[in-house]
Parts: sequence; structure tokens; C-alpha cells
Amino acid sequence: MTHQYEKYFKLIVTERYTPRLLSNMTTEQFKTDVLSVKNKLYRYALSIVCEVELAEDIVQEVFMKLWNQREKLKDIQNIEAWSMTITRNQCLDKLRKKKMHVVDLSEAKYQISGHQVSDHLSIHNDLIEKIKSTLELLPEKQREIFRLRELLGYSNQEIEEIMGLDDTQVKVYLFRARQKVRASLSKILNYGVETNQAAV
Repeated sequence: MTHQYEKYFKLIVTERYTPRLLSNMTTEQFKTDVLSVKNKLYRYALSIVCEVELAEDIVQEVFMKLWNQREKLKDIQNIEAWSMTITRNQCLDKLRKKKMHVVDLSEAKYQISGHQVSDHLSIHNDLIEKIKSTLELLPEKQREIFRLRELLGYSNQEIEEIMGLDDTQVKVYLFRARQKVRASLSKILNYGVETNQAAV
């Protein structure tokens, strides 16, 4: 994956672009400050669109946008958060065009009220499907914040920057999303316990 993006970077940053580079954003600075977050952008895009090729295309488009907006980057305090925001917008735009509304849990791990959920563990398929269904039904902001926090591990402050929300809004959306997912988990987990007790 790294080699692929390094190759792509060379395609968009060639000698014919170099003379137009601003003094405050050199090719090396762009590689250091922007290209260094490529893996995070890819994972984030993939977690939203669930298609490898589409996620790769989106990241390439994001790089191109960032390159074209490089004169503005000097005024941005958190380039990673800015890049994530652009990636999110690109993903949502692609999904709207394709009328897709999906959530990928293939590599997700959630820690909710002491219940660690991962499809790499021996968890019943019904549990995974229930979580997927619950996330698909969440309002967009709740779903995105839950994904950023629980799936990608971003802090509340970073989520504020990515989503353009304040601290209170992030906490409220995350609380509500966790409540709904927790409720769905509890139904299945409690059902399993009740079934076993009844059998005894």
C-alpha cells in the first residue's frame, strides 16, 4: 500500500509542478505533513465505503485536493484532521452517488460495557449482524462519531476537528450511539443466557 501511494505521489508532484510550489509548502513538506497520514486516510475510507478499490480512489482524490490546496495548508493547525474531514466528505459523496449505506466490521473491535466484540473471535454471526444493523440505523453523525472513536481510535478532540462539532455535541452523539449499540448487544447476550438457563 505504501509503495502504491509513493508512486501516486510522484505522479502528481513532478518537475513541471515544482516551479509553482509555494515557499511555505515544499514537496518534502507535503510528503512529510500530508503523505504521512495516507494509511489512516485509507483505513478511514475503507471503513466507510467497504470497497478496497473505491477507498484507494478516494484517497488518491484526497491527495490531489490537498495538493491543489497546498497554499492553504500553512494556516491549518491539524493537517491530519483536515485530511480526515476531506476524506469523510469524499466518501459520503461517493456513497450518496451510489446510493450505498453500509458499515464494515471486518476488522473492527469494540469495547462496550466490558463486552469486547470482534469478528476475529468466535462470536456468533447473529451478534455481528445485529451490530451492523444497529450501526446502519444510526443517524449519520452518531454513526460517524462512533466509527471514529470506537473503530479508528480517535480522541474526542480530534473528532471535533474532523466533524466540525463542539465537545458537548461529540459527547452527546457518542453517548447515544453507544447506548443503541449496547442495547442491541444486551438483547442477544441476555437471550443466550436465558436460553441456557431454560435448558437447565
